[in-house]
Amino acid sequence: MSYALALLLLLLGRAAAAPPKPLAGYNEAVVERFSIIKGCNLAPTLSDVVQQTVVSRLRTKKLVAVIDRLDADDEELAKAPPADGVKRMTVTATIVEFARGSQTARSMGIGAGATKLRVRFIFKDAVTGAELFTTERLGRYSYGSGTNEAGFSAAAGEVVDGLIAEMEKNR
Repeated sequence: MSYALALLLLLLGRAAAAPPKPLAGYNEAVVERFSIIKGCNLAPTLSDVVQQTVVSRLRTKKLVAVIDRLDADDEELAKAPPADGVKRMTVTATIVEFARGSQTARSMGIGAGATKLRVRFIFKDAVTGAELFTTERLGRYSYGSGTNEAGFSAAAGEVVDGLIAEMEKNR
């Protein structure tokens, strides 16, 4: 009887152990230039705006040191190997959906005319190239009479907030 109890406790202990978090131990991220899926109606300049928002908020949060491929100085840092003791990951992003929405429909207050922005993020180990983690985030702006630019900004902010929450959960 005592062997069965010991075995049960051992199995319960293993089941209760949390799986390793895929981003644990990484302290540096290279944010690659964001891409736009074919057929998605988003200007490359707006893709850069989303990337700059991601980089800015990640730097503010101080989750990891951020190297941004859009920045010429950071481009050189990204090419250099990580410093001793630094565990580096790369972050690629693809904008997979964008709908500008309608300011007029949003102002009616029935949820129509939403601005939508969906981005897929892939995290990889910078040295091995092994995929660590993938997430897709959707940002929406559906109520209010804000301009389409305000809608885009709000949707992008929601995407970034969701990304940061997901990163925190997986560190």
